[in-house]
Amino acid sequence: MGAHGVVRAHLKRRRPLRRPLRRRALLPFLLLVLSCGAEGTAGPEVATLAVTPPTAFLANAGTTTWLQAEVRDASGGLMTGVPVAWTTANAAVATVDASGIVTAVGTGTASIRAEASGVEASASVEVWVPPLVEAYEPGVVYSGRRGYVEYVPGELPLVISAPHGGALEPSEIPDRTWGTTVTDANTVETILAVRDAFVASTGKAPHIIISHLRRTKLDPNRDVEEAAQGSPQAENAWDEFHGFIEVATEEVERRYGAGVYLDLHGHGHAILRVELGYLLSAGDLARTDAELDGPVFAQASSLRALATAVEMPFSRLLRGPTSLGGFLGDEGVPSVPSPGDPDPGTAPYFSGGYATARHGSRDGGTVIGAQMELHRVGIRDTHENRLAFGDALAAAVEAFMMEHYGFFGPGG
Repeated sequence: MGAHGVVRAHLKRRRPLRRPLRRRALLPFLLLVLSCGAEGTAGPEVATLAVTPPTAFLANAGTTTWLQAEVRDASGGLMTGVPVAWTTANAAVATVDASGIVTAVGTGTASIRAEASGVEASASVEVWVPPLVEAYEPGVVYSGRRGYVEYVPGELPLVISAPHGGALEPSEIPDRTWGTTVTDANTVETILAVRDAFVASTGKAPHIIISHLRRTKLDPNRDVEEAAQGSPQAENAWDEFHGFIEVATEEVERRYGAGVYLDLHGHGHAILRVELGYLLSAGDLARTDAELDGPVFAQASSLRALATAVEMPFSRLLRGPTSLGGFLGDEGVPSVPSPGDPDPGTAPYFSGGYATARHGSRDGGTVIGAQMELHRVGIRDTHENRLAFGDALAAAVEAFMMEHYGFFGPGG
Protein backbone atom coordinates (compact mmCIF):
# COMPACT_ATOMS: atom_id res chain seq x y z
CA MET A 1 0.00 0.00 0.00
CA GLY A 2 1.35 3.38 -0.93
CA ALA A 3 1.68 6.33 1.34
CA HIS A 4 -1.49 7.88 0.04
CA GLY A 5 -3.38 4.70 0.72
CA VAL A 6 -2.21 4.66 4.33
CA VAL A 7 -3.42 8.17 4.88
CA ARG A 8 -6.84 7.43 3.39
CA ALA A 9 -7.23 4.33 5.53
CA HIS A 10 -6.34 6.30 8.60
CA LEU A 11 -8.88 8.96 7.80
CA LYS A 12 -11.58 6.42 7.19
CA ARG A 13 -10.96 4.94 10.61
CA ARG A 14 -11.08 8.31 12.48
CA ARG A 15 -14.07 10.07 10.82
CA PRO A 16 -16.76 7.83 12.31
CA LEU A 17 -15.35 8.45 15.79
CA ARG A 18 -15.40 12.26 15.70
CA ARG A 19 -19.15 12.91 15.42
CA PRO A 20 -20.31 10.94 18.51
CA LEU A 21 -17.54 12.47 20.56
CA ARG A 22 -18.55 15.95 19.43
CA ARG A 23 -22.22 15.33 20.32
CA ARG A 24 -21.40 14.05 23.76
CA ALA A 25 -19.25 17.07 24.40
CA LEU A 26 -22.02 19.49 23.33
CA LEU A 27 -24.88 17.86 25.26
CA PRO A 28 -24.06 19.26 28.73
CA PHE A 29 -23.58 22.69 27.19
CA LEU A 30 -26.92 22.55 25.40
CA LEU A 31 -28.68 21.41 28.54
CA LEU A 32 -27.12 24.33 30.41
CA VAL A 33 -28.22 26.83 27.75
CA LEU A 34 -31.76 25.46 27.64
CA SER A 35 -31.94 25.55 31.41
CA CYS A 36 -30.77 29.16 31.53
CA GLY A 37 -33.16 30.07 28.72
CA ALA A 38 -36.16 28.65 30.59
CA GLU A 39 -35.36 30.76 33.61
CA GLY A 40 -34.78 33.87 31.49
CA THR A 41 -38.17 33.70 29.69
CA ALA A 42 -40.34 33.41 32.81
CA GLY A 43 -42.96 36.20 32.49
CA PRO A 44 -43.17 39.16 34.88
CA GLU A 45 -45.66 38.98 37.70
CA VAL A 46 -49.00 40.77 37.61
CA ALA A 47 -48.75 43.99 39.60
CA THR A 48 -52.02 45.82 38.91
CA LEU A 49 -55.44 45.01 37.53
CA ALA A 50 -58.12 47.49 36.45
CA VAL A 51 -61.65 46.88 35.17
CA THR A 52 -63.06 49.24 32.55
CA PRO A 53 -65.48 50.85 32.64
CA PRO A 54 -65.40 51.08 36.46
CA THR A 55 -69.17 51.71 36.52
CA ALA A 56 -71.92 50.64 34.15
CA PHE A 57 -75.68 51.00 33.83
CA LEU A 58 -78.07 48.51 32.27
CA ALA A 59 -81.76 49.06 31.69
CA ASN A 60 -84.13 46.10 31.34
CA ALA A 61 -83.47 42.42 32.03
CA GLY A 62 -81.37 40.67 29.43
CA THR A 63 -79.36 43.69 28.31
CA THR A 64 -75.59 43.30 28.35
CA THR A 65 -72.35 45.21 28.63
CA TRP A 66 -68.74 44.10 28.23
CA LEU A 67 -66.24 44.73 31.01
CA GLN A 68 -62.54 44.47 30.18
CA ALA A 69 -59.61 43.70 32.48
CA GLU A 70 -56.41 45.66 32.03
CA VAL A 71 -53.42 43.76 33.44
CA ARG A 72 -50.05 45.46 34.00
CA ASP A 73 -46.66 44.46 35.42
CA ALA A 74 -44.59 46.32 38.00
CA SER A 75 -43.10 48.62 35.36
CA GLY A 76 -46.56 49.55 34.10
CA GLY A 77 -46.32 47.48 30.97
CA LEU A 78 -49.55 46.09 29.56
CA MET A 79 -49.69 42.29 29.82
CA THR A 80 -51.64 40.20 27.35
CA GLY A 81 -52.81 36.61 27.49
CA VAL A 82 -53.06 36.56 31.28
CA PRO A 83 -56.04 34.43 32.41
CA VAL A 84 -58.73 36.50 34.17
CA ALA A 85 -61.49 35.01 36.32
CA TRP A 86 -64.80 36.91 36.56
CA THR A 87 -67.37 36.66 39.36
CA THR A 88 -70.47 38.56 40.47
CA ALA A 89 -71.31 39.50 44.04
CA ASN A 90 -75.06 39.51 43.33
CA ALA A 91 -76.33 37.14 40.66
CA ALA A 92 -79.90 38.31 41.31
CA VAL A 93 -78.90 41.69 39.87
CA ALA A 94 -76.33 40.78 37.20
CA THR A 95 -74.37 37.77 35.98
CA VAL A 96 -70.99 37.68 34.25
CA ASP A 97 -69.43 35.12 31.93
CA ALA A 98 -65.81 34.06 31.46
CA SER A 99 -65.13 36.83 28.92
CA GLY A 100 -66.47 39.68 31.10
CA ILE A 101 -69.88 40.06 29.46
CA VAL A 102 -72.38 41.20 32.10
CA THR A 103 -76.09 40.44 31.74
CA ALA A 104 -78.81 42.35 33.61
CA VAL A 105 -81.17 40.27 35.75
CA GLY A 106 -82.99 42.47 38.27
CA THR A 107 -83.05 45.98 39.73
CA GLY A 108 -80.15 46.79 42.05
CA THR A 109 -76.37 47.15 42.10
CA ALA A 110 -73.83 44.36 41.75
CA SER A 111 -70.07 44.34 42.18
CA ILE A 112 -68.39 42.47 39.31
CA ARG A 113 -64.93 41.21 40.29
CA ALA A 114 -61.96 40.28 38.11
CA GLU A 115 -58.96 38.25 39.38
CA ALA A 116 -55.61 37.58 37.71
CA SER A 117 -52.72 35.82 39.47
CA GLY A 118 -54.11 36.75 42.87
CA VAL A 119 -54.64 40.44 41.99
CA GLU A 120 -58.27 41.64 42.10
CA ALA A 121 -60.29 44.60 40.83
CA SER A 122 -64.00 45.30 40.46
CA ALA A 123 -66.62 47.39 38.71
CA SER A 124 -70.02 48.50 39.95
CA VAL A 125 -72.98 47.69 37.70
CA GLU A 126 -76.42 49.21 38.28
CA VAL A 127 -79.43 47.48 36.77
CA TRP A 128 -82.85 49.07 36.35
CA VAL A 129 -85.75 46.82 35.42
CA PRO A 130 -89.01 48.82 35.28
CA PRO A 131 -91.71 47.38 37.52
CA LEU A 132 -94.42 45.52 35.68
CA VAL A 133 -97.69 47.47 35.64
CA GLU A 134 -100.73 45.34 34.92
CA ALA A 135 -103.06 48.32 34.56
CA TYR A 136 -102.40 52.05 34.88
CA GLU A 137 -104.86 53.74 37.24
CA PRO A 138 -106.07 57.29 36.46
CA GLY A 139 -104.71 59.87 38.87
CA VAL A 140 -101.89 57.65 40.17
CA VAL A 141 -98.37 59.01 39.67
CA TYR A 142 -96.05 56.53 37.94
CA SER A 143 -92.39 57.49 38.05
CA GLY A 144 -89.48 56.20 36.05
CA ARG A 145 -86.05 55.55 37.46
CA ARG A 146 -85.14 58.14 40.12
CA GLY A 147 -88.20 60.21 39.25
CA TYR A 148 -86.67 61.67 36.11
CA VAL A 149 -89.91 61.07 34.20
CA GLU A 150 -93.47 61.09 35.51
CA TYR A 151 -96.73 59.79 34.07
CA VAL A 152 -100.19 60.49 35.46
CA PRO A 153 -102.84 58.54 33.52
CA GLY A 154 -106.14 60.21 32.74
CA GLU A 155 -109.55 59.32 31.37
CA LEU A 156 -109.96 61.82 28.55
CA PRO A 157 -108.97 61.16 24.91
CA LEU A 158 -106.18 63.68 25.38
CA VAL A 159 -102.46 63.21 26.03
CA ILE A 160 -100.26 66.17 27.02
CA SER A 161 -96.49 66.16 27.54
CA ALA A 162 -93.97 68.69 28.86
CA PRO A 163 -90.41 67.81 27.78
CA HIS A 164 -88.40 70.96 28.53
CA GLY A 165 -89.41 72.38 31.89
CA GLY A 166 -87.52 70.07 34.27
CA ALA A 167 -85.12 71.26 36.95
CA LEU A 168 -83.22 68.09 37.95
CA GLU A 169 -79.47 68.10 37.25
CA PRO A 170 -78.12 64.73 38.43
CA SER A 171 -74.34 64.35 38.38
CA GLU A 172 -74.59 60.85 36.90
CA ILE A 173 -75.71 62.42 33.60
CA PRO A 174 -73.08 64.63 31.95
CA ASP A 175 -74.17 67.94 30.46
CA ARG A 176 -75.11 67.87 26.80
CA THR A 177 -72.46 69.55 24.68
CA TRP A 178 -74.44 70.34 21.53
CA GLY A 179 -77.98 71.18 20.55
CA THR A 180 -80.42 73.50 22.32
CA THR A 181 -80.17 73.49 26.13
CA VAL A 182 -82.50 76.36 27.14
CA THR A 183 -85.17 75.39 29.67
CA ASP A 184 -88.82 76.23 28.96
CA ALA A 185 -89.75 78.24 32.05
CA ASN A 186 -92.85 77.16 33.97
CA THR A 187 -94.06 74.53 31.53
CA VAL A 188 -94.20 71.90 34.28
CA GLU A 189 -96.34 74.25 36.34
CA THR A 190 -98.43 74.98 33.25
CA ILE A 191 -99.17 71.35 32.43
CA LEU A 192 -100.27 70.73 36.03
CA ALA A 193 -102.55 73.81 35.92
CA VAL A 194 -103.96 72.61 32.59
CA ARG A 195 -104.71 69.22 34.11
CA ASP A 196 -106.51 70.88 37.02
CA ALA A 197 -108.54 73.00 34.59
CA PHE A 198 -109.71 69.92 32.66
CA VAL A 199 -110.71 68.22 35.90
CA ALA A 200 -112.64 71.32 36.98
CA SER A 201 -114.32 71.59 33.58
CA THR A 202 -115.12 67.95 32.80
CA GLY A 203 -114.58 66.01 36.01
CA LYS A 204 -111.91 63.98 34.18
CA ALA A 205 -108.22 64.48 33.51
CA PRO A 206 -106.01 64.18 30.46
CA HIS A 207 -103.00 61.87 30.47
CA ILE A 208 -99.87 63.89 31.31
CA ILE A 209 -96.18 63.02 30.89
CA ILE A 210 -93.42 65.21 32.33
CA SER A 211 -89.65 65.15 32.01
CA HIS A 212 -88.16 66.50 35.25
CA LEU A 213 -84.62 66.61 33.87
CA ARG A 214 -83.20 69.98 32.94
CA ARG A 215 -82.66 70.32 29.22
CA THR A 216 -78.90 70.49 29.78
CA LYS A 217 -79.19 66.79 30.72
CA LEU A 218 -81.88 65.55 28.32
CA ASP A 219 -83.95 66.87 25.43
CA PRO A 220 -86.83 64.42 24.86
CA ASN A 221 -88.01 66.35 21.79
CA ARG A 222 -85.01 65.18 19.78
CA ASP A 223 -83.86 61.79 18.52
CA VAL A 224 -81.97 59.81 21.14
CA GLU A 225 -78.50 60.65 19.80
CA GLU A 226 -78.99 64.39 20.22
CA ALA A 227 -81.29 64.03 23.21
CA ALA A 228 -79.01 61.95 25.47
CA GLN A 229 -75.59 62.26 23.77
CA GLY A 230 -74.32 58.88 24.87
CA SER A 231 -75.36 58.86 28.52
CA PRO A 232 -77.06 55.51 29.28
CA GLN A 233 -78.99 57.05 32.17
CA ALA A 234 -80.28 59.83 29.92
CA GLU A 235 -81.14 57.31 27.22
CA ASN A 236 -83.20 55.38 29.75
CA ALA A 237 -85.09 58.55 30.73
CA TRP A 238 -85.70 59.27 27.03
CA ASP A 239 -87.10 55.76 26.61
CA GLU A 240 -89.33 56.25 29.64
CA PHE A 241 -90.67 59.59 28.39
CA HIS A 242 -91.68 58.26 24.99
CA GLY A 243 -92.71 54.91 26.42
CA PHE A 244 -95.21 56.59 28.74
CA ILE A 245 -96.61 58.64 25.85
CA GLU A 246 -97.08 55.42 23.91
CA VAL A 247 -98.86 53.81 26.86
CA ALA A 248 -101.19 56.83 27.01
CA THR A 249 -101.90 57.06 23.28
CA GLU A 250 -102.52 53.33 23.05
CA GLU A 251 -105.01 53.60 25.90
CA VAL A 252 -106.75 56.50 24.14
CA GLU A 253 -106.96 54.50 20.91
CA ARG A 254 -108.19 51.40 22.75
CA ARG A 255 -110.87 53.27 24.67
CA TYR A 256 -112.00 55.91 22.18
CA GLY A 257 -110.61 54.93 18.81
CA ALA A 258 -109.00 58.37 18.36
CA GLY A 259 -107.77 61.38 20.29
CA VAL A 260 -105.39 64.33 20.54
CA TYR A 261 -101.75 64.62 21.63
CA LEU A 262 -100.31 68.03 22.63
CA ASP A 263 -96.63 68.65 23.35
CA LEU A 264 -96.32 71.78 25.53
CA HIS A 265 -93.39 74.16 25.11
CA GLY A 266 -92.57 77.78 25.85
CA HIS A 267 -91.41 80.31 23.28
CA GLY A 268 -89.83 83.73 23.68
CA HIS A 269 -90.84 85.22 20.34
CA ALA A 270 -91.94 88.83 20.15
CA ILE A 271 -95.53 88.13 19.06
CA LEU A 272 -97.67 86.98 21.99
CA ARG A 273 -99.58 84.16 20.37
CA VAL A 274 -99.74 80.38 20.73
CA GLU A 275 -97.88 78.61 17.94
CA LEU A 276 -99.49 75.34 16.84
CA GLY A 277 -96.98 73.11 15.08
CA TYR A 278 -98.44 70.42 12.81
CA LEU A 279 -95.13 69.51 11.10
CA LEU A 280 -95.78 72.08 8.37
CA SER A 281 -93.30 74.90 7.89
CA ALA A 282 -94.05 78.61 7.83
CA GLY A 283 -93.58 78.44 4.08
CA ASP A 284 -96.16 75.65 3.85
CA LEU A 285 -98.68 77.67 5.86
CA ALA A 286 -98.12 80.68 3.59
CA ARG A 287 -99.62 78.73 0.68
CA THR A 288 -103.14 79.34 -0.55
CA ASP A 289 -106.04 77.24 0.71
CA ALA A 290 -106.28 75.59 -2.69
CA GLU A 291 -102.66 74.50 -2.50
CA LEU A 292 -103.01 73.21 1.07
CA ASP A 293 -106.12 71.26 0.12
CA GLY A 294 -104.07 68.99 -2.12
CA PRO A 295 -103.18 65.57 -0.67
CA VAL A 296 -99.51 66.30 -0.03
CA PHE A 297 -99.80 68.62 2.97
CA ALA A 298 -102.48 66.67 4.83
CA GLN A 299 -100.40 63.50 4.49
CA ALA A 300 -97.27 65.28 5.73
CA SER A 301 -98.96 66.78 8.80
CA SER A 302 -99.62 65.46 12.29
CA LEU A 303 -103.35 65.95 11.56
CA ARG A 304 -103.19 63.20 8.95
CA ALA A 305 -105.55 60.70 10.63
CA LEU A 306 -108.33 63.27 11.08
CA ALA A 307 -107.76 64.86 7.68
CA THR A 308 -108.39 61.51 5.98
CA ALA A 309 -111.44 60.76 8.14
CA VAL A 310 -113.51 63.95 7.71
CA GLU A 311 -115.05 65.46 4.60
CA MET A 312 -113.57 68.89 5.06
CA PRO A 313 -110.92 70.78 3.13
CA PHE A 314 -107.61 70.41 4.89
CA SER A 315 -107.08 74.16 4.99
CA ARG A 316 -110.25 74.57 7.08
CA LEU A 317 -109.21 71.79 9.47
CA LEU A 318 -105.82 73.44 9.75
CA ARG A 319 -106.83 77.09 10.21
CA GLY A 320 -110.56 77.48 9.72
CA PRO A 321 -113.21 78.42 12.32
CA THR A 322 -113.41 74.83 13.60
CA SER A 323 -109.64 74.32 13.77
CA LEU A 324 -107.97 74.10 17.17
CA GLY A 325 -106.57 77.58 16.56
CA GLY A 326 -110.05 78.79 15.71
CA PHE A 327 -111.53 77.47 18.93
CA LEU A 328 -108.62 78.89 20.96
CA GLY A 329 -109.36 82.27 19.38
CA ASP A 330 -112.98 81.95 20.50
CA GLU A 331 -111.63 81.64 24.05
CA GLY A 332 -109.50 84.77 23.72
CA VAL A 333 -106.19 83.01 23.04
CA PRO A 334 -104.55 84.25 19.80
CA SER A 335 -103.00 81.38 17.85
CA VAL A 336 -101.29 80.59 14.56
CA PRO A 337 -102.51 79.03 12.33
CA SER A 338 -106.08 80.22 12.88
CA PRO A 339 -108.74 82.15 10.93
CA GLY A 340 -107.34 85.50 12.04
CA ASP A 341 -103.69 84.46 11.75
CA PRO A 342 -103.42 81.85 9.00
CA ASP A 343 -99.62 81.78 8.82
CA PRO A 344 -96.70 83.22 10.80
CA GLY A 345 -95.40 85.38 7.98
CA THR A 346 -91.73 86.21 8.42
CA ALA A 347 -91.86 85.93 12.23
CA PRO A 348 -90.14 83.02 14.00
CA TYR A 349 -92.32 79.93 14.28
CA PHE A 350 -91.94 76.40 15.63
CA SER A 351 -93.50 73.85 13.29
CA GLY A 352 -93.23 70.80 15.55
CA GLY A 353 -90.45 68.44 16.55
CA TYR A 354 -89.55 64.83 17.22
CA ALA A 355 -92.34 64.09 19.72
CA THR A 356 -95.08 65.41 17.45
CA ALA A 357 -93.71 63.45 14.51
CA ARG A 358 -93.44 60.26 16.55
CA HIS A 359 -96.70 60.39 18.48
CA GLY A 360 -98.92 62.37 16.13
CA SER A 361 -100.64 60.54 13.31
CA ARG A 362 -98.30 61.44 10.44
CA ASP A 363 -96.66 58.01 10.48
CA GLY A 364 -99.68 56.02 11.64
CA GLY A 365 -102.19 55.73 14.44
CA THR A 366 -105.39 57.65 15.07
CA VAL A 367 -104.17 60.15 17.69
CA ILE A 368 -103.46 63.47 15.98
CA GLY A 369 -100.77 65.74 17.38
CA ALA A 370 -99.53 69.29 17.71
CA GLN A 371 -96.55 71.02 19.26
CA MET A 372 -98.04 73.85 21.32
CA GLU A 373 -95.65 76.74 21.91
CA LEU A 374 -96.86 79.08 24.66
CA HIS A 375 -95.68 82.64 25.20
CA ARG A 376 -94.75 83.56 28.75
CA VAL A 377 -96.60 86.79 29.54
CA GLY A 378 -100.28 86.08 29.93
CA ILE A 379 -99.98 82.29 29.97
CA ARG A 380 -96.93 80.89 31.79
CA ASP A 381 -95.96 83.79 34.02
CA THR A 382 -98.38 83.45 36.97
CA HIS A 383 -100.47 80.73 38.54
CA GLU A 384 -103.65 82.63 37.76
CA ASN A 385 -102.71 83.00 34.10
CA ARG A 386 -101.79 79.33 33.86
CA LEU A 387 -105.19 78.35 35.25
CA ALA A 388 -106.97 80.77 32.92
CA PHE A 389 -105.14 79.30 29.95
CA GLY A 390 -106.03 75.81 31.18
CA ASP A 391 -109.71 76.79 31.20
CA ALA A 392 -109.44 78.18 27.66
CA LEU A 393 -107.60 75.09 26.40
CA ALA A 394 -110.13 72.77 28.01
CA ALA A 395 -112.99 74.57 26.29
CA ALA A 396 -111.18 74.68 22.93
CA VAL A 397 -110.17 71.01 22.92
CA GLU A 398 -113.65 69.90 23.95
CA ALA A 399 -115.25 72.01 21.21
CA PHE A 400 -112.73 70.72 18.64
CA MET A 401 -113.34 67.09 19.51
CA MET A 402 -117.10 67.40 19.68
CA GLU A 403 -117.06 69.07 16.27
CA HIS A 404 -114.86 66.52 14.52
CA TYR A 405 -115.23 63.34 16.56
CA GLY A 406 -118.60 63.73 18.24
CA PHE A 407 -117.30 62.84 21.71
CA PHE A 408 -115.07 64.11 24.47
CA GLY A 409 -114.56 62.05 27.56
CA PRO A 410 -116.57 59.25 29.08
CA GLY A 411 -120.22 59.54 28.16
CA GLY A 412 -119.77 62.21 25.49
